[in-house]
Amino acid sequence: MWDWIGKLDELRRSNQLAVLVTVTKSSGSTPRKHGAKMIVLPDGTFYGTVGGGTPEYYALEDARNCFETMQSTTSSVPLKQRGEFPACGGTMEFHMEVINDNPVLYLFGAGHIGQSLCQVLDGTPFRIHLVDEREEWINAPSLPSSVIRHQCHYSEFIRKATWCDKRTFVAIQTFSGTMDQQVLEEVLPNPARYVGMIGSKSKWAKVRSNLEEKGLDLSGVRCPIGHDNGGNSPREIAISIASQLLSTYYGRE
Repeated sequence: MWDWIGKLDELRRSNQLAVLVTVTKSSGSTPRKHGAKMIVLPDGTFYGTVGGGTPEYYALEDARNCFETMQSTTSSVPLKQRGEFPACGGTMEFHMEVINDNPVLYLFGAGHIGQSLCQVLDGTPFRIHLVDEREEWINAPSLPSSVIRHQCHYSEFIRKATWCDKRTFVAIQTFSGTMDQQVLEEVLPNPARYVGMIGSKSKWAKVRSNLEEKGLDLSGVRCPIGHDNGGNSPREIAISIASQLLSTYYGRE
């Protein structure tokens, strides 16, 4: 049996959208039986098999529909002979489950606010990828176990990350205003549903001027980031950012 659980974990860590196809029922003569699994990616790449030929063709077609609707579904495939082409003659039923469709937060900066934001968002739909080169911060014991940690330079992460205009959210709050601007500059060409950066109105005016001179569109950037709740402690700021992220995800703003 192939390691489909390990493959799912690999895809989860890389934020890769996929459909898990499982044979839930088979009757008559079929190439695979109950429990056979296949994982399909949006570009048609797949791992494992539900039998090849006709069942595989329909599984790929149904998976494509799942990606379009972002809905899990079930389907039944009769393996009947067509013209001169022989077939098994049985019937297979599939369950098509969309996986890794959570909203994903790329959080740049594991400082006090970043730590608090990870804690506040724990238990929400957001899957957090925390990016910071500093070992003592990225490996802080206070971080929830669900946070996926990336101890690397932000450019390396941005280059390898998966981007989506529906699922990708970005919060920039590094230890340096200069680095915040650099991260934002590299993030902007990529599709994302939400991009926010920490900072004052004066900082934002300067960053906006600098990047607009380079021809970048900053109309969708939230800065200052978060809802104005009147607080200024790391936890209060984290709560304000989490509120804005959730409001955006649930379509309230």
